[in-house]
Amino acid sequence: MMAPLLGLSLALIAAPALAALGQAPSFAPRSSATASAPAPRALAASPVAGASLYTSHLLQLENGTVVQEYATPAGLVFAVNWRGPVLPDLSLLLGEFFRGYKLETDQARALGKRGSIVNVANQKLIVRSSGRMRSFAGYAYAPELIPVGVNIHDVLQ
Repeated sequence: MMAPLLGLSLALIAAPALAALGQAPSFAPRSSATASAPAPRALAASPVAGASLYTSHLLQLENGTVVQEYATPAGLVFAVNWRGPVLPDLSLLLGEFFRGYKLETDQARALGKRGSIVNVANQKLIVRSSGRMRSFAGYAYAPELIPVGVNIHDVLQ
């Protein structure tokens, strides 16, 4: 009886988590937050690319890592990039796409492919991540969520 009440209490007082691909940006109210997620601090939110194709939201995590979210006019995050001293929790950033990412990286490791650069590329998800302690960078995007007229390579520069 107490466990469900505790879980509900934690969900109600938890800070908003990072946005995941296919979800609303972090600055927007969210219906579900996790108590374990660090609270991002909004640095900037601005429309870009003619103010109609997408918006960009810059956030800084408590650990110093900066995450930039790119959202469609409908309010769905289609891409994220990060740079900082700590790799962000990719399960939070990738959301529903994380399972496929994990499967591909596990298969690559089983084949002996190890190293600091991670490349995942399929029809649903593109991820590139690299770095070492105190210097991580990368990006992820869902090709099918990219707004018409947006060149993802220009966005992620």
